[in-house]
Amino acid sequence: MNNIELNKTFTFEINNISFGDLPTEVLNEILTDGRLVSHFLERQLEIWFPELTFVDGKGHDHIDTDGKLYDQKCYTDGGLAFAPSNMIGKGRHIVEDVATEHCKKIIYICCDVIDFPTVNVRFVKGSDLLKQFPTFKIKNRKTKEDRKNFFEL
Repeated sequence: MNNIELNKTFTFEINNISFGDLPTEVLNEILTDGRLVSHFLERQLEIWFPELTFVDGKGHDHIDTDGKLYDQKCYTDGGLAFAPSNMIGKGRHIVEDVATEHCKKIIYICCDVIDFPTVNVRFVKGSDLLKQFPTFKIKNRKTKEDRKNFFEL
């Protein structure tokens, strides 16, 4: 169990996953997809960080004991998009003023799942992310430098 600390990278190993008869290697590959692993991480985060409660609210996934709102996002091979979920995905677009206001109210839980079952977790104020990445996305260049720098790996 850990205490939430902004701008610090926490590293975890998830070593006990199973689903039917699928080999662990297949599950690890599947769970590098942020759309799939998010549902599991949202619940696992409550265990790693007991001050969080999963709420699946509109625009946020967790709330802490002080009432702060958190939105969990996954860093994958494609990088990390941190606009509100209803603005991310095929056929959707970012409404900048709405996304900017959201960033001012939220703390993002950035979960790096590229090397799953190793998961890096970093809590960052949305306003700080937006200053550093004004396009609402951290790109994952082929050199992986953005990832290394962001998670301080």
